[in-house]
Amino acid sequence: MSLCWIKAGWCGHETSIDTGKRNMAIMVFTIESTCPHVRRMHSRFKEINIGEELTRKIAETKTFKAASKYIPCIGCPVPSAILKCVEAVSGSYQEADSMIKFLHFYPD
Repeated sequence: MSLCWIKAGWCGHETSIDTGKRNMAIMVFTIESTCPHVRRMHSRFKEINIGEELTRKIAETKTFKAASKYIPCIGCPVPSAILKCVEAVSGSYQEADSMIKFLHFYPD
């Protein structure tokens, strides 16, 4: 139903998330990634209850709990991308690109 591609920042890792629905309530997804941490997380986290995920606070989502267990970089965009996929698959939100881009960097 959705295919999402993420290129992380300084680490340079790339990840794709391919999503679908097992039924009306469950989003299933596959992840292909050059990041070993994302791959390890995905080996134990492959489906999400859409309604539960969309009604939780961000730190209480299954996505962020899994990410905090397996991904050491707090700035990793993959967990946010998974949640964007949940939104799109739910039909409540349009698929729309997100971007973080540094326009200026001022070292100390």
